[in-house]
Amino acid sequence: MAERPETTEAVERTPDTANMSNTPDAPPPTSTRPPLWRRLVRRDAGFGVLVLLALLVTVLVISRLPSASTPSPTTPRQTNNTATPATQSAQSGAIVQRANAQIIPMPTSRAGLMQPAVDAQGNIWVGEMVTNQLARIDPKTGQVTEWVPPGGKYNIMATAIDRQGDVWFTEQAANYIGRFDPATETFKTYPLDTAIAPRMAPQDLAFDANGQLWFTLLGGRIGRLDPATGAIQSWQIPVPSGATRSYPFSLAVTSSGVWFGYLNGGAVGRLDPATGKVTQMPLANHQAAVYAMAADASGRIWFTEMQPAILGSIDPATGKVTELTVPHSAGDPSILYGLVTTGDGSVWFASAGANAVVHYQASDDLFTFYTLPATQSIPFGMALGHNGAIWISGDGAADNFVARLTV
Repeated sequence: MAERPETTEAVERTPDTANMSNTPDAPPPTSTRPPLWRRLVRRDAGFGVLVLLALLVTVLVISRLPSASTPSPTTPRQTNNTATPATQSAQSGAIVQRANAQIIPMPTSRAGLMQPAVDAQGNIWVGEMVTNQLARIDPKTGQVTEWVPPGGKYNIMATAIDRQGDVWFTEQAANYIGRFDPATETFKTYPLDTAIAPRMAPQDLAFDANGQLWFTLLGGRIGRLDPATGAIQSWQIPVPSGATRSYPFSLAVTSSGVWFGYLNGGAVGRLDPATGKVTQMPLANHQAAVYAMAADASGRIWFTEMQPAILGSIDPATGKVTELTVPHSAGDPSILYGLVTTGDGSVWFASAGANAVVHYQASDDLFTFYTLPATQSIPFGMALGHNGAIWISGDGAADNFVARLTV
């Protein structure tokens, strides 16, 4: 697989340090909110434009995806786990408290921050959808350095850091996997047009224990890239029951397989790369969109459903799915975005509706809402930093920011 090295010039900018805050501001409102999509568009005029722009880009990308009948070199076998998922809601307890956070605003107020990652030096890396840049944020100084990816089309979605410190990302509209070397400030791109097919639209990505890079494709496939050789392989993912297209979106890779969530059709699944077998597990809501996914230390898979706000998990040994309704203790928690797990068994996820980062402790069946300092912060992406530090990206109505939660 051919790699395309390209150099780029960095732009360094430091936001107003007066806005770097560790102190909470005014508390967010807890009044009843209007329906989800109306709420997102009506947060304010500027954010409404951003949401509409993002939706337009997504619609355009998806509308150009190959049809489900596109021939594929690998045909998976499919089995369905039809056990009814258990939905538990009334038993779950909840606490609401104000979050303490180190907030670092971005130089561009509406940069359109996506899914972040944290490197070994503690720097945060994140794509800026609106500015078409890859950004590095130094949490010690607040300095933001930005690079424009080659052939970028304003669609850096997710980022991940490899063992060498290189930054990998998906460029959805440009249809490639990108690699950035911070030491040389050079990019390499791995085009999917020839490796798999045009208009595959890569979304999420994650490394396995052997350093192989896995990624989801809204074109109905899951791919794997070998960083040492650049070789790319892919597996077709079947359409979930009740849907007309296959949109694998979120991703978690463990020793038990490659787990994924569909953006449509209300299902999660597991791919066995050795056999190509795909097992689907239906959710209670057949319209559910699974946004984020991560494995905990025991190998259990956790995921967020955007609306209604559901925290789900999968027992990898049995395939049993458990769904927990997120309490409305801090207001309507829809919609749920990023999710991470920590070594102590905790699950953390972002709730845009509640304007909060939420902690769930399975041993106590307890949700704790850490409401963010500024209203309408729109917590989005999440990443795990040093010593279990929780970082989020925020696409707020007034400002975009990254923040470290200090609870």
